[in-house]
Amino acid sequence: MTLNKTLTIALYTFKEIWKSKILLNVFFIGMGLMVVTYVATEFTFGVPERVALDFGLGMLSLSSLGISLFLGVGLLSKEIESRTVYMVIARPVPRYAFILGKLIGLMGIQAVNVLILAIMTMSTTRFLGGEINGLIFWTVGFIFLESLMLLLVVVLLSLLANNILSVLFSLALLLLGHVIKDTQEISFVKDNPIAVKILEAYHFMLPAFYKLNLKDFVLYNNELPPSYLFGNLAYGILYSAFLLLAVVFLFQRKNLD
Repeated sequence: MTLNKTLTIALYTFKEIWKSKILLNVFFIGMGLMVVTYVATEFTFGVPERVALDFGLGMLSLSSLGISLFLGVGLLSKEIESRTVYMVIARPVPRYAFILGKLIGLMGIQAVNVLILAIMTMSTTRFLGGEINGLIFWTVGFIFLESLMLLLVVVLLSLLANNILSVLFSLALLLLGHVIKDTQEISFVKDNPIAVKILEAYHFMLPAFYKLNLKDFVLYNNELPPSYLFGNLAYGILYSAFLLLAVVFLFQRKNLD
């Protein structure tokens, strides 16, 4: 019974966002991407397919993260401000079913976004003579997983702070999560025990988004061992599960009055 309620809320959320025509914008972004990529390759000698793949994966990542940030931050606040959440919970619908339904609905939008731009990217790359290998599919999958992690971070922070601070803190965590590994390799940091401890604590507790970034590997045809791929996949899934539990826990205890 609760599962049906969760899926109903997920479907409603998906349709609501779909009607906002955000995916139509994604389609036009994809078409623009293909045109810009083709034009850019005319000024590139030797590796037009790499330019196409670079542009495509970059836009795929940016659009996915943008959806997570700007739709995720209002996922609950809009429902609370419009008091829709009170009507739903009064039916009654368990709070965890409500929040899971909202998240699943937005995740569905993310999946469609990734699918559209991934198909356009790979089609353009193939048209220009590039090879579509397994690592490209891994890269697209990791971009999707990264966007889900960021979505959960944004929603979690939106339960603790206002929308502006939630977006700013989420962007900061995203940036730090990508540079943390390189920062740990800086000589100044290695020579500073306090900095080492702080970064180690960050690395252990907060999201290491760099683990889901395979773009450089796929662009330069570097092979990656299965242990690396599956290890980072497990990290992304487990950390996302932890964030999801934290979101549900906080929403269950949030005062909606």
